[in-house]
Amino acid sequence: MTTSARKRVAAFWDAHVESWLRSEDQLPERLKAWFDSYVGVGPGEVTRDGFPEAYHGDLLGQEHTPRMVVLGLNPGEFRPRFQARDGIFAKEIKEYGSYSRWATTCPYNRPPWTLPHEMGRNTYYQARLEFTRRWLQDPTADHRDLLIFECYPWHSKSINAPLRPPPEVIEQFVWQPIAELSVQDVFAFGRPWDGIAQALKLPLTGKLGSGGTCYGSNVSSRAVRTYALPSGQRLVVEWHAGAAGPPSAKETALLREALVGGGTGGDGSVPPPPQPRAGGGIEPGVVGSHSEVSS
Repeated sequence: MTTSARKRVAAFWDAHVESWLRSEDQLPERLKAWFDSYVGVGPGEVTRDGFPEAYHGDLLGQEHTPRMVVLGLNPGEFRPRFQARDGIFAKEIKEYGSYSRWATTCPYNRPPWTLPHEMGRNTYYQARLEFTRRWLQDPTADHRDLLIFECYPWHSKSINAPLRPPPEVIEQFVWQPIAELSVQDVFAFGRPWDGIAQALKLPLTGKLGSGGTCYGSNVSSRAVRTYALPSGQRLVVEWHAGAAGPPSAKETALLREALVGGGTGGDGSVPPPPQPRAGGGIEPGVVGSHSEVSS
């Protein structure tokens, strides 16, 4: 019996986070290789005092199937008040019953995180949500439309060493679930993702802007690189000097015209992607000795 990659990945992280909440968080071999693939120092040092956050959004389509996928680097700085075992979010995960259910609630773009006396407005998430609306040409798109996967699911204040995740891990935990979604393009903002795409040996399919073909951008430093994903979908990596966020509304329109023209529906829908290639499954169940974004 075939299980969808989205279900397998959600079940895996549900089991692992549940185990972490019980202080039974020994890393299985697959996660150990992922954890060891980045070695930051000082502010870039990784902590496991906060729960891992591999994705945010409605991965299972429990309320609404996501129409936009964005890749992040890691969940950011560890905030004990929210992400420790006795933190606000840990308690919420227990109340919702699973990490996957909690992740559908847009926790980093709602109270208590966004309260003025707590963390305040989340500019990282808001920028990606606004980009989602612009790209889909749908101002009503909300957090249910946006799914964010992290390249590295553990917390650090900054990234100051290369991110080189094992390709087979990204294939199983990121590419395979994305392949089941009807999205043509997957987006990653910031130059580090260009290095990650090359380290993952993704085929380069296009170069726009700086160092490539001019497509009308008014920002001389803006570079866009496209890579082929195993599913036949396309990874779009964009960066420009002085920022690592999505392009403005005007620049988004130029990029959209260059990549897809006017060939999507009014709701931003695109033809379903090819079926994902066969690959090793992730067995939910074994977490250590038990059985195993974005701020």
